[in-house]
This record gives sequence, C-alpha cells and structure tokens, in this order.
Amino acid sequence: MEWDPTQFFRDESDSPPAPFALLILNHPINEKAYDVLQKHALITVCADGGANYFYEMMKARGRENLDHPNIITGDLDSIRPAVRNHYESHGVNIIFYRDDYCTDFTKALRYIRAHQDEILPPTSTTTTKPQDLTILILGGLGGRVDQALSQIHHLYSHSTHPNQNQPQDETQNKTGNLYLISEESITFILHPGKNTIRTPRARRIPPPPPSSPPSSPSLSTNPTPNDTNNQQEKEWDKDEEEEETYLLEENVGIIPLHGMERITTKGFQWDVEEWETVMGGQLSTSNHIRAEEVEVVSGGPVLMTLELAGRFKRVLA
Repeated sequence: MEWDPTQFFRDESDSPPAPFALLILNHPINEKAYDVLQKHALITVCADGGANYFYEMMKARGRENLDHPNIITGDLDSIRPAVRNHYESHGVNIIFYRDDYCTDFTKALRYIRAHQDEILPPTSTTTTKPQDLTILILGGLGGRVDQALSQIHHLYSHSTHPNQNQPQDETQNKTGNLYLISEESITFILHPGKNTIRTPRARRIPPPPPSSPPSSPSLSTNPTPNDTNNQQEKEWDKDEEEEETYLLEENVGIIPLHGMERITTKGFQWDVEEWETVMGGQLSTSNHIRAEEVEVVSGGPVLMTLELAGRFKRVLA
C-alpha cells in the first residue's frame, strides 16, 4: 500500500492532490490546515456541531455570509439554533440523520461515502480505473480524552483495511482513505503488509557534531566564540528561509491498536525488524523521519501519526 499524506498540503505549483472531501467535526478547527485544504476540497461536510465551529471561524473573518459548508448532517442536537437558521437561510443542505447507535462522525462519513459518485468529478473517457474519494477529517486530539479516543476508534473502524474482527459497514465498500488532521498531526491507519509512505520536505534535524577528542588540536583549528556565534546565526537565518518549504516535522509514531503487532521499518532514525509492539509493552513513539520515503511492514493494521510542519499547526489561544 502506498501513502502520500502531504500531497494535500503541497504548493499549488505541484501536481493536484487526489480528490478529497473535507469533514469537519464538533471540535475547534485547525484553521491553518483548513485554509490550505479548502482550496482543493470537492465538498465540505460538517458533522452536526462542527457547523458551530465553522460559523465562528467565518464570523471572525467577516465571511459568515459568503463561505458556507456544502452539507450539515447528524442528529442535529449540537448545532445551535441560530447557526442552523443562518445556514438554512443561505440554502445550505441540512440533513437530519436519526440513529441512536452511531455518532455524528459516522453519520457524516456514511453520507460522504454514499454520495461518492456524485461528489467525484466525471471520469475521463480515457480513464478506465474508477477514482477513490479520500476523506480528510478536521478534528482534534486535545481536550477530553474520551473524545480523542473516540476519534481514533472511528478512524480505525471506518478505514478500508481488511479487519476480520470488525463488523462490515456499508461504507467500507468504498475504498477512499481516511486522514485525521488534528491540532499538530496527520494520522491514518496503515494496512497489513508493506506500506510505503512518502515524506518529502520533512524537517530532518541533523544530529549534533561529535565532541572534540581529548587531545586538543592546534588553536588555529578551533573556532573562536565569534565564529561560533556567526555560524549559529547563519544556520538560524537559513532555517527561517526554509520554514515555508517544510511539510512535516521529523517526529512520527507507529501505534498498535488491536493487540500485539510485529513491525519492520525503513527510513527512520531507529529502524526495527520484526519488532513486537503492544499497548502496555513496547511502543514506537517519537521516532524520526530520515528519508524522503519510509516503509512500515506490519502483520495487522497500525496507526501512524506524522507531525505537521509548524505553519500548518493550530494556534492555541
């Protein structure tokens, strides 16, 4: 399985990303990420109370009468009456979905996947392979722990990996991938087997230089304090210039969600082979990207989370 999670954040001069829908949950919106993603989103769907956050974001920009979601769906117990009236007056399609046994997250996913063929652009007559619709979910893993875990649960349950222990859902007939965009990360579920993940333009911090050997070289080869300060200033200036090119920070985590898994990795600072990982045992967190493309092989589905570059992170008040 091949993954390209940063394609949605690349410059407009790059090739366009795979077709995707944007799903906004009932959680403060990562506005920096939204501003980049909305440029190419085919549709924006708010899951019930997500409409409140969308409205507040646009109101703060003075654009509440101009920028609207395409669809609002759920059991509609969280959307504020004033927000619902506002969007109804602007012709936004608001769909009541009653099901006490699934969340608004699931209801919105089901809507998008059920209408995938309508959302996708017409297929070229020269193209025989049907397109998949990726879904980018704007949510958050901060705040209440149970809600954060619920988002991970939904991401796992509705991803398209083979999962014999999960009851099949009609939405799993669709093959588009899911990505959760939270305050600082992009998170997705890797499939069993070999996964190749493109990680271009990650900020790979070089390791510190080795310390000087005990026998000091001649004084002429030792940098003076001024030389050291000047070098540091040049490195900082260069880092500021490159800030706008980064897509990812170097940090990455690979987390098992369904018992013990054995993983083999390539392209990280600390690679492993047939390494057992399980909750309550060994976990691969805070590893570092060291290549333009990394590889993870696992016997079952595992969660992968990549840290977004600083320019895509949500600014906390």
